[in-house]
Amino acid sequence: MANPKKRSSKQVPVSDGQIIVRRLFELFGKAFIAMVLVGIISGSIVAAVMAVYVFKSLDGTVDIDLHDLDMKYTTILYGTDKSTGEEYELKRLQSSENRIWVDFEDMPDHLWQATIAAEDKRFMEHQGVDWKRTTAAFINQYIVKILPGTQGGSTITQQVIKNVTGEKEISAARKINEIFSALKLEKQFSKEEILESYLNTIPFGGTTHGVQAAANRYFDKDVSELTVPEAACIITITNAPSYYNPFGEKGAIHNKERRNYIYTQMLDLGYITQEEYEEYYDSDVEVARKNTLEGETAMLTWFEDYVIDEVISDLKSELNITGAQAWDMVYNKGLRIYTTYDPLVQKNLDNSYKNSNTFPPVINSEYPESAVVVLNAEDGSIAGLIGGNEKNGDRLFNRATAAQRHPGSTMKPISPYLQAFEMDMITWSTMFMNDPIMVDGEPWPVNFYSADDGKKISVVYALQRSINRVPAQLMEVIGPEQAFNFLDKKLAFHSLVSPEDNYQHNDMNLSPMTLGGMTVGVTPLEMAGAYRIFATGGKFVKPYSYTLVTDADDNVLLEKDTKSVRVISEETATIINKLLQAAAMQAPGTGTAANLGFMPTAGKTGTSSDDYDQWFIGMTPYYVTAVWMGYDEPSQILYYNYPPPILWKNLMTPIHQNLEPKEFAECEEVEAMEYCVVSGDLATYNCPETATGWYKESFAPSNCTVHMRGGSSMRDYDDNDGEFEGGVRTRRSSSNDD
Repeated sequence: MANPKKRSSKQVPVSDGQIIVRRLFELFGKAFIAMVLVGIISGSIVAAVMAVYVFKSLDGTVDIDLHDLDMKYTTILYGTDKSTGEEYELKRLQSSENRIWVDFEDMPDHLWQATIAAEDKRFMEHQGVDWKRTTAAFINQYIVKILPGTQGGSTITQQVIKNVTGEKEISAARKINEIFSALKLEKQFSKEEILESYLNTIPFGGTTHGVQAAANRYFDKDVSELTVPEAACIITITNAPSYYNPFGEKGAIHNKERRNYIYTQMLDLGYITQEEYEEYYDSDVEVARKNTLEGETAMLTWFEDYVIDEVISDLKSELNITGAQAWDMVYNKGLRIYTTYDPLVQKNLDNSYKNSNTFPPVINSEYPESAVVVLNAEDGSIAGLIGGNEKNGDRLFNRATAAQRHPGSTMKPISPYLQAFEMDMITWSTMFMNDPIMVDGEPWPVNFYSADDGKKISVVYALQRSINRVPAQLMEVIGPEQAFNFLDKKLAFHSLVSPEDNYQHNDMNLSPMTLGGMTVGVTPLEMAGAYRIFATGGKFVKPYSYTLVTDADDNVLLEKDTKSVRVISEETATIINKLLQAAAMQAPGTGTAANLGFMPTAGKTGTSSDDYDQWFIGMTPYYVTAVWMGYDEPSQILYYNYPPPILWKNLMTPIHQNLEPKEFAECEEVEAMEYCVVSGDLATYNCPETATGWYKESFAPSNCTVHMRGGSSMRDYDDNDGEFEGGVRTRRSSSNDD
């Protein structure tokens, strides 16, 4: 039997190379499996960590408080319409951002509807993140760019996060953090609060931020007045302010295209009807044409400059903060400042200063600087002011409120004469020998008008002619300390130098308190405030430029105490007012060039040594106005006619032009009486020359004894029995005359 055929046992030979390749594949396989396992384990760990992070992040309150956003807001200055009592916007102050907060309920519905249609169609449905849009945006970021006019990946909530934090770096880490923050934000705040924050924080080009500033900028409207196309227009701008700017020709075209897209989305969302859609589509909007470029504002007036200075100063003292912090509050925190601005006054002052004919001629080659402060006589508020001849910038040196200069003879009515009348030392017609007093063994002071030296003169004449020696005699008796304390404590002259200040000189001396030779000086604002007591029956309040300051939420930060308090008697105030009228309206008064003619005018001139400083402080029943002229580097002013009263009249005439003439208020305890111009006592029928003076009922002169001869008092003198000649009454001939 044949043996069966056996299978061949021959092996195919294997090369060394094949063996190496096989082993490599085995190693790579093991490595790949290991990597997959590591990836799975790592992914699980990361997922677990992320889950814990998300869980913790979404639990609790949000880190961002939409009720207290730390952003820059525009401060607004307000004036008050005297005829209606309503406030109106005077000026906006801004630094790098112009933003005015507006509450959601004050926005028209179509504004936030246009916002949702343009930026986030599913805003009312999602919880802070639109996952569909986020995924699409991720794909488009790496595959195809999003076409203009469509919505991006960020929701309105996410954009609020970016606007508030300022974090706009393009990175996966920031995007993830933004997503978590948005989810967290939606748990803490309502959709309305998120929309309110978004619409108040978004930029609209240049310094314009928020819908209120945008409505003002592009349409010169309050946001509540925006139409649907106007709302769509400004919402379009936020997408790309330069590309969609409606002020430019190309920008207007691009803006219209984008608006059409918004109308389509609003129709789809049911925010507008088909008829409205057809009305709005391809329609034009008329933007406001501003006279200034984006970001520019009109120059501040001298008054507005001072309001800012006063508010900053008061914020520092009242809130105990630094000057830098106060400045930041004024320019960045959206304060509301209610000012005392009077357009009748300030606009007339500004216009007068633009007219070269306002300024009286001088001999100097360079015209001196000047400053003006106008106070409302009734309440002491600042109605207007000028701080220099030219205004070519903001926050300049304001001579009206900051220049401390020697007041000269304008010191006399508020210092020696005031004290003497208040102490019943003198009357209107008290007679003095026009002689100097002795100071350190030398006669003092010198009179500008020497023709009357050594003669007997009355108080009214001494004030009219601005005689120096009579008030010097008064101050020697009164004592400079009493006058100093009154000016310092009652009239708020805070630049006075006391003996305790350790200066080489101090103001508690005869020359400063009598003739205004101060160590430092006083400001026109201080002088106007002091003279106002003669227009108010003796009441004083420190001049103020604002009444109230609130923050953006209407919380009161500052409130002025505007109550006037009595500092001298009503009788003294009335008599000095009458004396100042004599100085401004009757010869030989030094201030007659200021006489308005159609309105009672009272005032006093003043000149410092060598004519370095020249003043006129004048009053009408409506306003108290201080005018100063001089050089910043003191130099003599040369003139033919003394300039300040002329300048005062040129400034105040247009301000009073349409005001009803009226008289100054007078104290009932002050009586007009006839006095003898020779003796200064109450006139009798035997006195050859008489004049009218004003006297306290409680302190009046006795009857004239120089011309007695059995004559009786003239207290009931008939005005028709004599004539005035330069303030002096001359008797007509009668059988009683000598």
